[in-house]
Amino acid sequence: MTKDVLVTISGNQFATDEGAVEVVTTGTYYMKNGKHYVLYEVQSEANGPVTKNRVKFHDGHFEMTKKGEHNGFLSFDRDQKTTNIYQSPAGPLHVDVATSQLDFTEADTEISVKIKYALEINYQFISECEVDFKIRARAAE
Repeated sequence: MTKDVLVTISGNQFATDEGAVEVVTTGTYYMKNGKHYVLYEVQSEANGPVTKNRVKFHDGHFEMTKKGEHNGFLSFDRDQKTTNIYQSPAGPLHVDVATSQLDFTEADTEISVKIKYALEINYQFISECEVDFKIRARAAE
């Protein structure tokens, strides 16, 4: 895998009428001590604040750290429930994720992670969710 990658994140919450959400951006990939790392930035709206994201994953574990206007950390462990405190515009939220599937596939030019989980916020079930996280090597320009 190359250092320069294209990052695609798509997700669904099955209890809502909202369709799939997808973000596509450029990023940086590296591997350290057997763990995959991806760094990328997302701007929520034109001229809005930039959020810096770091994703770290290895077999059975995936975590995402966001730093910007609102900071957040989510951790997923296969077949386990994890507790996170997530900073939102409305204040801190107690977020539990019960991960039922966390699989990744790796090829020379692409890595794909699929996560299925039940989402609880402030001890209340919200939805069954699914996230697909993919990185692809960017072609030399």
